[in-house]
Amino acid sequence: MRRLHIILFVAAAIAGCARENAHGPAATNTETTSAAAPATPAAGGEVGTAMPAYTAKGLGGKPFDLASLEGDVVFLNVWATWCGPCRFEIPELQAMHDKYSSKGFKVVGVSVDETGIDAVKQFVSDKKMTYPVVIDPEGRIANILSTTVLPTSVIIDRKGRIVWRKLGAIMPNEVKDVDSVVEKTIGR
Repeated sequence: MRRLHIILFVAAAIAGCARENAHGPAATNTETTSAAAPATPAAGGEVGTAMPAYTAKGLGGKPFDLASLEGDVVFLNVWATWCGPCRFEIPELQAMHDKYSSKGFKVVGVSVDETGIDAVKQFVSDKKMTYPVVIDPEGRIANILSTTVLPTSVIIDRKGRIVWRKLGAIMPNEVKDVDSVVEKTIGR
């Protein structure tokens, strides 16, 4: 049963990526919220809601608790090694990490791969990803964020509220807009 659930999740993720790419940038789901949006308990990780509690296992084997990053701005990216659009955006995420990490900004990659921690570690090493990566082979984060699209990303402000959400890869023509949201959120 678990295998069937995983196969359905993977098929939905691939279909989601293909569906989004077939319609071009206009079909992407990017949302932002103003500073005045209320923080409420999240139902599906929507913009303007509080990010639900989330824990996973880091690639080094240590437990990861998203709540430990409260006070930082967090770019949470749900991805998989086999996902083409996920691979495409890694350089953009690494550039954001390099540019903003000294300002209380954290990029955190959440791999939903089932290939095991060693395969993800090797991929991270090969791609020279220096931001933290955690592993979630059960796909709990996808359930929390109510998504079947890979990659899916959210920006979480210093108070734990989701201020931006994107289904699909960050395209080069969107980097400036994402930087604007990050800079505005860091400045809050």
